[in-house]
Amino acid sequence: MLKTCCRSLLFVAAVACELTGFAAEKYKLEEPVDDARVFGCGTRVDVNGKTQPSPNVEPLKLSASAALSYRERRLLGPGGEAESFRSIRDYETTQADIVVGTEKSAAKLDDRLKLVVAQGRVDGVELYSLGGAFTSNELDLLRSPADSLALIALLPSKEIEVGDKWTAPAWAFQMLTAIDAISKGELSCSLASVEKQVARIKIEGKLEGAATGAISELNVSGFFEYDLKDRCITQCDFTQVEKRGFGPVSPAFEFTAHVRLLRKPAQLPGRLGEQKYLDVAGEEPKASATALRFESPWNIGFEYPRHWHLWKIQEKAAVFRLIDQGNFVAQCDLAPIAPAKPGEHLPVADFQRDIRQALGERMKELGQGEVITTTDRSYVYRISASGAEGERPLTWVFYLIADPTGRQASLSVTVDTPQVEALANRERELLDTLRFGPAPALRTTGR
Repeated sequence: MLKTCCRSLLFVAAVACELTGFAAEKYKLEEPVDDARVFGCGTRVDVNGKTQPSPNVEPLKLSASAALSYRERRLLGPGGEAESFRSIRDYETTQADIVVGTEKSAAKLDDRLKLVVAQGRVDGVELYSLGGAFTSNELDLLRSPADSLALIALLPSKEIEVGDKWTAPAWAFQMLTAIDAISKGELSCSLASVEKQVARIKIEGKLEGAATGAISELNVSGFFEYDLKDRCITQCDFTQVEKRGFGPVSPAFEFTAHVRLLRKPAQLPGRLGEQKYLDVAGEEPKASATALRFESPWNIGFEYPRHWHLWKIQEKAAVFRLIDQGNFVAQCDLAPIAPAKPGEHLPVADFQRDIRQALGERMKELGQGEVITTTDRSYVYRISASGAEGERPLTWVFYLIADPTGRQASLSVTVDTPQVEALANRERELLDTLRFGPAPALRTTGR
């Protein structure tokens, strides 16, 4: 009898060991960087919340819906960590509808810009087109939390079993949420289940950080799924709740963004099967490739680096602000001037008079002006001024620009005098590509 009981206990123990061993099966979740497959991706983003343009203005209701679909192929990145993630994308659907207060707007990407490189950076996924420069609105259309490239960075670096948890690197959390810097917080991932060859990974995190110089607090939650047979991420359901304070280039807002992503190997590679595009996308981009494009209502435009941010467009001026490592450095205003006769420009004496009138008592000294040589027969005159607003010492730099047809504009820079060295004449980044288009058509009124 005793022997029989012992045999039974041993049998039960053996079965328990087998069951435990089965439950503890380990899984390798990875997408190799040399995976040449093309994936079809579809993303739906729904945003709801409120925004406050300035402290003295009542918050406005904010809502937006965006639909994006594209083919994507992984490429070898130029560095480690975030920079090891690179892909080329061919967008098909790019549509967004936005409502702020009572104002409605829509956005759509031009066909010539739909071949895009996605490059992982610490402060998010950098997107640039092989067909030309984006406007800031076009770039915002394509950017969203839980980008398909950023999700790959969340996969664990070693084999795991159901119930295992791991912490994503800080740079991966930033890529996922497009936050410039993290002061504290972490993103936790866990393998929640494996059923029918599909692994479900739960994600949850909280962080405090900054984006374009504004303090931000956010919470994220959701899951993504990995197909063990196809060895790829197939879907994601992600929620990001963010509260952002006033920044030098953005209003304050609170919002909830819900992102749903579907992803699977594509049957046809489309343009992503052509080596000529892969070769170009695999190269490290020149500064001009990542520049943004600005086109004004007055048909004056230029291309500019992304550390300049379009802050607002007024009736007679466009205002840009320079952010360097999260810090506000300077403001640059572009304004049209009434055209002169072909080959002529506003007299320098009149330009200086206008400067004195605009600055008034704030100006203490007007410097010596100079004419800057150009290669396109344009006339560029530069002059600086110094002064103060209250106890705040300021420096101003003014440019008068005229093309051979007589089209004219002014570019003015305002900078705290201690920040002049940090500015380092970077307003020239806007000036050097400034161009005049056809004169705007005159508005007419019918009877």
